Amino acid sequence: MILVDSNMWAYYFDSTLPEHVKVIKPLESLLKKNQVAVNATISVETLHYLVKRLGPLEGEKKGRVFLSYGMPLYEIDEQVVELTLTKLSEFTHLGIGGRDATILATMSLEGIHNLMTHDQAFRRIPEVDVVDPI
Repeated sequence: MILVDSNMWAYYFDSTLPEHVKVIKPLESLLKKNQVAVNATISVETLHYLVKRLGPLEGEKKGRVFLSYGMPLYEIDEQVVELTLTKLSEFTHLGIGGRDATILATMSLEGIHNLMTHDQAFRRIPEVDVVDPI
């Protein structure tokens, strides 16, 4: 299983971005194998990007496609929030903020080590294996 960060979804759905062509094949390959997961933070951030960048009509259309993939969507519950604080305190000096810390907490609790992202801060986290098709 691999958690896919919101920046990858933005590149995937927004064909005007130069990174678009670089993420299509790797992400579609993972989707076909049902190996993709997200957490609530990634989902909301992706939907926000799509509506803001592509407009309410196209953004909602692509947002519905995103939501239709049936991938695991891990919630942000009390346990995740508690671990988010721990991860934030542990890695803030490496550029990890609150959103990123929810990703680390989710990965830790779900036993996921792979993260598809273009966010360089995650490369500094020992327990994360970054996959970056860019």
